[in-house]
Amino acid sequence: MAENDCPINGINCVSISRVEALERSMELEKESRSRAHEKIYERLGELERGMATVTTQYSSIVDRLSAISSDLSALKDKPSKRWETIIAAIITGAVGFLLARFGMV
Repeated sequence: MAENDCPINGINCVSISRVEALERSMELEKESRSRAHEKIYERLGELERGMATVTTQYSSIVDRLSAISSDLSALKDKPSKRWETIIAAIITGAVGFLLARFGMV
């Protein structure tokens, strides 16, 4: 049977060659899209790995910031504790002096 013969009525059929060309074209398109999808999935995988790294770094930054914040609060409270100690010593000294002055000790 010749390549362009139609099996139905035996006349010369031009559309078979067109159908075969379309099939080849569709197969090439399918392969091209498959490669494109593969590249897209590779990029998505890279993005996921990058996001995991960023998430880990972000978590580390938050932990450090929390530690710095608590250290800063401790440093801010330190001078006020010193003043409280100084004031308590002065009051204790004054009360002790007054008690000694009036002979209560």
